[in-house]
Amino acid sequence: MQNGNRSILITGANGFVGARLCRKFLSKNYHVIAGVRKNADLSQLQGLDIEFRYGDVTDKSSLETMVIGVDYIIHNAGIVKAKNDATFYDVNETGSRNLCEAVVAHNQNLKKLIYISSLAAAGPALNGNPVTEDDDPRPITTYGCSKLAGEKTVLEFKDKLHVLSVRPPGIYGPGDKEIFSFFETVHKRIKPYIGDIQRKLQLVHVDDLCEGIVKAIEAETASGSIYFIAEKDSYTMEQLIAFIESAVGKKGFPLILPGVVFKAVAFVSKTLFKLVNATPMLTPEKAGELLASWEISTAKAKDELGFESSIPFADGSRETYNWYIEKGWLR
Repeated sequence: MQNGNRSILITGANGFVGARLCRKFLSKNYHVIAGVRKNADLSQLQGLDIEFRYGDVTDKSSLETMVIGVDYIIHNAGIVKAKNDATFYDVNETGSRNLCEAVVAHNQNLKKLIYISSLAAAGPALNGNPVTEDDDPRPITTYGCSKLAGEKTVLEFKDKLHVLSVRPPGIYGPGDKEIFSFFETVHKRIKPYIGDIQRKLQLVHVDDLCEGIVKAIEAETASGSIYFIAEKDSYTMEQLIAFIESAVGKKGFPLILPGVVFKAVAFVSKTLFKLVNATPMLTPEKAGELLASWEISTAKAKDELGFESSIPFADGSRETYNWYIEKGWLR
């Protein structure tokens, strides 16, 4: 067992971001504790010198032993898809409250708790102005509303615990399944030009996100602070697709889908999936999210945490695409 002087609990440790965080904090000589549910898929954590503690954020009693004795907590557990709205709130909001209450009751010596929120909690950019941490949140999806509710819940504890919220935009990198579909589509030599392809977007490579979270853990911060952790540059949708096309190494053919058509497809998708009681991949809410502009300011993270991204999408997309090929995700 690894014996760092500092211990850190990472909830949702078996997922894409959680597993990467475990590796990152191991490299920083932390004693890493993976908070996972019983029967969770632990394949991404195989071979790591970490401790496992089992619990479920929707069951407060299961969190009591999970939080005991740890110096830091990264609350990464959450869901991005659900069959109904209530499930989003059960996990993302009530689960966050359960964790904070467990800490207050069973670990008064905790040094810092970081909630992994989302840009979706803040909402998209309006009128070409990048979103800042001081802007009033305007989430446009149930997921975004539930993450905002979770964030507000955690920040309610700012006088009892040292709490922060980190809001990443879309996260990509080797192992990611959420943005994989864009790589898969371009790999098939189709360029998905959906809606206004000049709208601005910002992403973050998973390794940059992990570095930003390390900075947030180790920096002197005011309890209750919120930070956007993202690549410093934004791109048009057309530019992002061009970078992926360059990584693929083959010219693709434009598939032009006006926003109104894309929303209609989403409506049909939701209706059909509802008939078979399944979770749809595309919903009208998700379509609206994909058609919006997601541009943010990272100035606060730079000024207060000393964080600045180091992986531009041109490099990160190539690395990610090569990983998909190497692992057989793309053929």
